[in-house]
Amino acid sequence: MKGYIVDVEFIWGFQCRIAGLSKTSPSFLYPPPTTFLGALAESIAKREAIGEEKGKQLISALCKNLLALGVRPLNAIPVKYEDLNRIIAVKITGGKYYPRVDNLIASFDSPARGKTILSSIDGEPPRLRFFIVVKSTMPEIDNEKIEITSEHFWSIHRIGSKESRISVINVEEISDLETKINTRIITNYSFPLFSSIRPMRPIQIKWNAEVYIDPFKIEEYKPLEYVKGKKLLPFMVPILVRSPPEYIVELKKDAQAFSYKKEVVIGCSA
Repeated sequence: MKGYIVDVEFIWGFQCRIAGLSKTSPSFLYPPPTTFLGALAESIAKREAIGEEKGKQLISALCKNLLALGVRPLNAIPVKYEDLNRIIAVKITGGKYYPRVDNLIASFDSPARGKTILSSIDGEPPRLRFFIVVKSTMPEIDNEKIEITSEHFWSIHRIGSKESRISVINVEEISDLETKINTRIITNYSFPLFSSIRPMRPIQIKWNAEVYIDPFKIEEYKPLEYVKGKKLLPFMVPILVRSPPEYIVELKKDAQAFSYKKEVVIGCSA
C-alpha cells in the first residue's frame, strides 16, 4: 500500500462535462476521480511506450488497484459556466453524412459547452491537491506488471479536455500511511458516499454533492456503459470559503480512511 499527494496548478480551470447528457452539458465542480486516473494512465502510457489498444486496459488496472482518491482546493473556488463553442457536427441528416464540404453551414454547430473556472482567492494560480492511495505500485496488464512511480505523476500535463492544461508543482510519495476503521474521522477531501459510511456533519458548511462514475468498479474500458446509472457513485466535495473545509464522517464496515499528517482521505477496504 502506498499513497501519493499531488498538487496541481491550473491555467484557468478545466472542462470535464457530464457524460450521457445532450450536447449542452454542464461541467463538474472538480475533475472526477476517473478523470484524474485517465490523466495518470495517459502519462504512464507515454513513459512506458504502451500502445493504444493495450493502453485501454490501464484505467481498469488502476481502478482495481485503487483504495482511495480525493481532491481538495488549496486556494481556489470552482465557478461553473457554459459558453457557445463552434464544433464540427458529426451526424446523419436526410440520409447524408455530415460534415460535408458541399454544405459547410450544416456541418457546424454552436452548442453551449460546460466549463469550470477555478478562481484564486490569494492572487496565485489556482491549485488543487489530490490524495491517491493504491494497493500496489505494480498493477498488471496482460500479466505484465507496470510500476507506478512519482515520475508518472510529474508527467501529467492535463486533467480533463485538451484545453485543461495543468502543471504539477509537487508530488509526495507516502509509505507510512495510517489506516482508520470503525471510528469517526475528520476528512478534508472529497469522499464517496458508500453505504458503509455515515456523514455526520460538516465543520465548514460549504460542501456539495456530485455523482461520478464509480472509480472502484471499472472492470473494462466501456465508458458509455457506466453512464446508465448502474455504476455511479455520489461524492461529497468541499468548497473553500474562509477556512479549509472539513467533514466529520463515521466509518462502518468495508470503509476505511488513510491519513498522513493532517491529510485524511476516505476509501474502500482492500
